Formats: sequence, structure tokens, C-alpha cells
Amino acid sequence: MPHARDPDPSAEEHEAREPRHSGSVRPRPPSRARLEAAVCEAVLRYQLHQPLVDPPHPPRYYVALRGRDPKTTLLRRLRAIMPRVQPLSQCRVTAQEGVLDRTTGARGVIVQVARLAWVHAAAVDVVGGYYITQRHAASFRYHVEHDGRRWAVTAAHLLWRV
Repeated sequence: MPHARDPDPSAEEHEAREPRHSGSVRPRPPSRARLEAAVCEAVLRYQLHQPLVDPPHPPRYYVALRGRDPKTTLLRRLRAIMPRVQPLSQCRVTAQEGVLDRTTGARGVIVQVARLAWVHAAAVDVVGGYYITQRHAASFRYHVEHDGRRWAVTAAHLLWRV
């Protein structure tokens, strides 16, 4: 009987299988890009669940990974937990009003992952944060660890806030 898929999409280390000549199957480790994508997703999920002081109502989130739009598959998974998630390219930033939707003009929040630094194979330090206006933004260093099943933020340290 087939097993049900793990409903936690942040556990993106779905191991690729490589057949051996003896007929048995051995796991192949996930690629570096796939690991980094899972780490970024864990941080973004964490950020989306953090309360913001005076956020736009209802909050609209624009996601950036190293200054670029994330992949559509990641956006779909993030929308499952927060419906108003859009790619970074869907917003514009003005000095007076901050983050605005390109289509509707509604105010929003940019959440981003800017940089990853591997501590060891099961731990990563990630710099990211949010931006609402030039007077309402913050940057954090997130410590992310793998618990054998999935990546999760285990600590968040404020780097700066305005």
C-alpha cells in the first residue's frame, strides 16, 4: 500500500532514489540548491507568522529571495498559509508611501531572505527581514536547523530596526 505524502511542504528534502545493480534503492542526498530552497521557505514561513506593528490592513506580502522573485511553486505553498502573498515584482516602493501593489495601489510588506551562511550540514544562519516604509523596516539573523525531518527557525536576532 502506498504511503501518504507528508503534508509539510517545507520538508523539501524529498530524497531522489537511485537504483543499485543489486535491485535495492539507496537515497541520494538533496542538491545544495534544493537544501537552500527549503531553508529559505522555512524562514519565509516564520516571517509570515510574525506580528508586525502597524501593518497595512489587510496585510499583503511581497516575497523576495536575494532580491528576486521566488519560484511559483514556493509562492503557491506560501499562499496556502497566507493568501495575499505575491512576488516582489508585483509591488513598487515609493519614498512617501512605502510598498504599494502595482495593480491595486494597496499598501504591503516586503519580506525577504537576503543571505545564507552554512554553519554545518544541519544548520544555517540566514539574514532577512521586512520593509514597509523607510521608517518601518527591520533586519534579522535567523538560525535555521534541520531536525531530521524538516528545516525550522530556532532563533531570531534583531540586527537593526527603524
